[in-house]
Order: sequence, then C-alpha cells, then structure tokens
Amino acid sequence: MTRSEPLPEVMTRRDASNKARARGSQAALVGLLTLGSIAILLPFAWMILTAFKTPAEAYTWPPVWLPAKWSLANFTQLFDTIPFARMFFNSVWTSVLIASLNILSAAPAAYAFARLRFPGQGLWFGSHLLSLMIPWQVTIIPVFLLVRYLGWYDSFTALIVPSIASGFTVFLLFQFFRSLPRSLEESVLIDGGSWFTALRHVALPAAKGAIAAAWLFSFLGNWQSFIWPLIVLQSSEKMLLPVGLLSLQNQYSVNIPVLMAGATLSTLPTVIAYMFVQRYLTDAAITSGLKG
Repeated sequence: MTRSEPLPEVMTRRDASNKARARGSQAALVGLLTLGSIAILLPFAWMILTAFKTPAEAYTWPPVWLPAKWSLANFTQLFDTIPFARMFFNSVWTSVLIASLNILSAAPAAYAFARLRFPGQGLWFGSHLLSLMIPWQVTIIPVFLLVRYLGWYDSFTALIVPSIASGFTVFLLFQFFRSLPRSLEESVLIDGGSWFTALRHVALPAAKGAIAAAWLFSFLGNWQSFIWPLIVLQSSEKMLLPVGLLSLQNQYSVNIPVLMAGATLSTLPTVIAYMFVQRYLTDAAITSGLKG
C-alpha cells in the first residue's frame, strides 16, 4: 500500500498548473488580439503610405511599402482635380447636423416609450422596430418620389430631412432609459416637476454616454453615405465627399495614389469625432456600475 502525498503539496501543484494554464490562455488571447489589430490597421497604413507614392510605385509588384521620395504631389493634384475643400465642408456640416437632429428627435421619443404609458404605445414602438427590419433599398424609390414631389430634388433638404428619424437611435436610447432607476425621476415628480423636466435634468445628463454613442453611429453612417447623396444631389457645389471621390475614377484607369490621398483626408473627421465623444464614452463606462 503506497502512502498518499500530503494534501498541501497536492494543492500547490494544482495551483501551479492552474496558473500556468491561465498564463497560456492569456498569452493566446493577447496573440489573437494582436493579429486582429494588425489585420485592421494594415489597410490604413497601406492607404496612408500609398498617398505619398508615385503611380509607378503604387502598381509595383511585389508591393513597395515606403515611397522612394516623400511628396505631397498627390494631395496637390487632388485639390486641382476636384473641388475637394467644398465637398469636404459639405460632408462635415451635413453629417454633424443630421446626427444632432437625430438625437434631438430620438431622445424624447425613446424616453416616452421607456417611461410613459399612452394609447398605441406598443404599436408605435413596434413600428420603430419594424423600420430596422426593412432594407433601405425597399424605401429608396418611394422616398425619392416624395422628395421630387415636394420640390426638394438637388437640395440639401432632400439629404437631411429623410435622415432625421432613425429607429436604431430610438431603440438604443430606449434601452438605456429603461435601465435608469425610477427613483431618480420620482424625486423630480414629487417636487412638482413634469416628465419633460425629469428628461431634461435627470435622464439626459445620465445618458451622456449613450447619446454620445448614438451620435457617433449616426455621424459615421451619414459621413460614408453614398447612394442617397448620389441620387438626390446633382449640382457640383452640393456634392458630398464619397460621391466626389468616385469622380477620380474613369472607365479605363484610376490614379491610385491620388485616390488614397483623398481617402486619407476623408478619415480625419471620423477620428476627430471619436476623440470628441471618447470622454463621454469613458465616463459612461466608469459610472455604469454605480447606482443612483
């Protein structure tokens, strides 16, 4: 009969095995995330570097990563070929305006669905959810016919008005408002305030993180919008950046370095927008576990 090992020694070996397994899993996870990050950042690095190359270097095989001579000639040619500054400005102000109006229209609706009780509430909220399930390609022709009937064709009104309402933004903010403790709003109502007062002074300040995320989603969606601006805007002075970059291509050739220069500049507003709302997203993440 063999003598069994002491219990402390067995536990020590088991703990060491668990720690080694945990370190191995952590190393595998870090390696996987590193590979994913490289796969995401590699196209952006190639885009930025290609913006400084000559056409010959851009088409060289095997590919050349760094340009032989760094030059801003492609950026100069970009501004000489298309009215890039005007297109850039049109895209910025329309995207900011649409995203802001989207929040102004969605926040009261989401709060009403989350807190108030009124006839037809389920039907109205279901219609918002239904709008998420219908592909936008289905509604593009009816909306275009309506825009043309109203005389909005080739105007920024045709671009902005149909994009103000968003079922996704309403649903996103609805989920947040529903998770807020009712005691925060009840204190306002007891003091004689209305539901609008509770929305303005309690719900909206508490929802800064959700509002920032919704605004960013809306901004990015409108910034990269292509089909609808292509359909409703025909004047060159009203053209947006995604449509304008298409004009750099023709049927037979495309100047890749100039196109990459335009794509590089077009990514700047998205980075700035994220940096602008990052503080609100971080604050929301820190305070999400706190109970009011």
